[in-house]
Amino acid sequence: MGTPPGTKTCWHCLVGATLKALLEPVGIEVLTEVPLLSLPPKADIILMQRKEGGRTAEQRLLMADGLWDLNVERILAEIKITQSLNEAALTQASRYDDWYRITAKLKKHQLRTVIISAASARQRFLERFAFQPVGPNGVHESKPTWGEPIRVIFLNELDDSPGNAPLKCFASRAQEREKAFSVVDLAGLIHISTPFNDIMNGLRRTIMHQSLRELDNAGITPDSVMLVGRRMLEASLNMMPREELVAIPKLGELLEIGKQSGEADLLMRLLQRRFGSVPAWMGEMIAKAPIHSLEEWTLRVLDAQSLDEVFADRM
Repeated sequence: MGTPPGTKTCWHCLVGATLKALLEPVGIEVLTEVPLLSLPPKADIILMQRKEGGRTAEQRLLMADGLWDLNVERILAEIKITQSLNEAALTQASRYDDWYRITAKLKKHQLRTVIISAASARQRFLERFAFQPVGPNGVHESKPTWGEPIRVIFLNELDDSPGNAPLKCFASRAQEREKAFSVVDLAGLIHISTPFNDIMNGLRRTIMHQSLRELDNAGITPDSVMLVGRRMLEASLNMMPREELVAIPKLGELLEIGKQSGEADLLMRLLQRRFGSVPAWMGEMIAKAPIHSLEEWTLRVLDAQSLDEVFADRM
C-alpha cells in the first residue's frame, strides 16, 4: 500500500526507531513523541536509563559521541534533519527541557537536553550563541541566558566510529551517510537485532540516493523502511547459492567480531579523552587484543593516572 503523495516524513520517528532497535537490547528505553504537558507540544525522543549505577560499557559502546558521556537518567533529544538550527530551535529546546522536567518530576541533574542536527551550523551562529566544542568532534555546548546548558550534535562532523554510525546515517551530506552505512557493515552492527538489521537495510535503500530535503514529503515511516529492509534481505538470501549460505559465519561469530571492534574503539576514545594522544604501538595492541583484555583496560581508565597504569599487565 503506497503512501499518499505530499505526506510529511516523520524524521524523528525514523531516528527514534533506529535508536530503539539499537539501544533497547542493552537496557536503554527509547520513547518518541512524549507529551511534555497535559496538552501538546511533544518531545521528539526520550532516552531513558533503565539500570542504576551509570552507563554500562555495552551501552557506551552503542551510543554516539555527545550522548554516551551524559550520565543522567534521561536524555531529551530534539531532532533537526531538514529543519534549520536557529534561535527559535534553541529556545524551544530549552522550554521543552523545563516542561518535561516538571511533568516527569525530575531534578536538574537527572535530565539533559540535546539537539541532534543533520546539517552543520555556520561559525557565526556558533559564535553568536557562545557554543564551544566539548570533547569529540561534532559536539558543541552553550549555556544560554534563559535556561540550562544546551548540547548540539552535528552529524556531519562526528568521527567515523561504530558508535556514531547509526546516527550518522541521517547526516545531511550523502558522503557522510555512505561512510556511516559502511561502518555499520564493517563493525557487524546489523547483527545486534533483527529490527536493527531491517531498519539499516531499509534506510540504505530509502535515503541513500536522494537529498534528505527531497524526501521531506515522501511520507517515510519506520514501518515502511523496515519492510523495505526485510524484503531486501529475503531477496538476497533467495538469490544466494546454497554453498554461500552455508559459508556465512554463525551469528555468534559475527557478534563477537563486532563487539571486539566496538570495545577497541570505545577504549581508544576514552584514552584519547583522558590522556591525549596514544602511541601507535598501543593502538595496534588494542586493535588485536581479546575482548576480556579490552574490558579490563576500559575499567582501569576511570582511575589510572597514566597510560602505563592502564596497561600495567603489558608494560
